Amino acid sequence: MACEVWDFGALSTLYAGMTEIDQDAISREYGISNGRIFATWLRSLNYLRNVCAHHSRLWNRNIADQPKLPPVEQAPSLSAFHDDTHARARPFLLLCITQHLMKTINPSSSWGQRLKALLEDDFPDLSRLGLNLEGMGVDNDWQKRDW
Repeated sequence: MACEVWDFGALSTLYAGMTEIDQDAISREYGISNGRIFATWLRSLNYLRNVCAHHSRLWNRNIADQPKLPPVEQAPSLSAFHDDTHARARPFLLLCITQHLMKTINPSSSWGQRLKALLEDDFPDLSRLGLNLEGMGVDNDWQKRDW
């Protein structure tokens, strides 16, 4: 019951302090066999949450505490990030991780489609200033993903 009032950072810290067996059991529920990889996801998502909650710039921010990636077969939607160090350091990876988690938590969620629409339709055309979605770590095939 106490967990219901904790913030995301507290839950992330609790998870990090669990035994590896318990971490692995939880992460397997999300298709990730290694609980330590999942712990890096939670830390990075907590960072993303804090950036957004404090209305900070997200677009071309470097993610200092980057999440580790599982083997491609466990999260095929993240395969584009395995060989791209620039993209791994940008927020789009965290948005893709969020979508991976949402597909498990609530498969009928429209979060991914709404994110895609936001990026396709609402991101302003600032190419004349050298600003584009690539600055956020978006790959060339991002629209083909299963949103």
